[in-house]
Amino acid sequence: MTKLNRKQGNRSAVEKKASISFCFSKLDRNQGQTIKEWEEKGLLSVLITRTQQIGNHLYQEALASKLIKQYTKVGFPPESKFKPPNHVSPQYWAVIHITPNSREVVAGYIDENVFYIVFLDEEHKFWPTNIQNRGKNRR
Repeated sequence: MTKLNRKQGNRSAVEKKASISFCFSKLDRNQGQTIKEWEEKGLLSVLITRTQQIGNHLYQEALASKLIKQYTKVGFPPESKFKPPNHVSPQYWAVIHITPNSREVVAGYIDENVFYIVFLDEEHKFWPTNIQNRGKNRR
């Protein structure tokens, strides 16, 4: 994103780095939970608060701070309880825990500083883990 610098009479473009934003347009309505279900369970407001926090960061900052986990060594998780959706085919998948270390996650992908939410996953079935693997890096 560019912005014109007009304060000092200079009309040249000054590059402004964009923070990450979120989009629900790719949400899979056949797997995971619905927005309404998350609202009824009190999870939607927690997710919105989390996205506000993450939205204050640039994409690379969010990854470095582990606010977003991006899986770059495999495509769709091989042990996922979900099926690859037909309407998206990202190169890399990513997840956000709605609170640090929570079981509830949103799964999706990032394209040009936008995190597209594909699954609302209350039970961590997108990329299931067990107690032994909980602390290991699975990327």
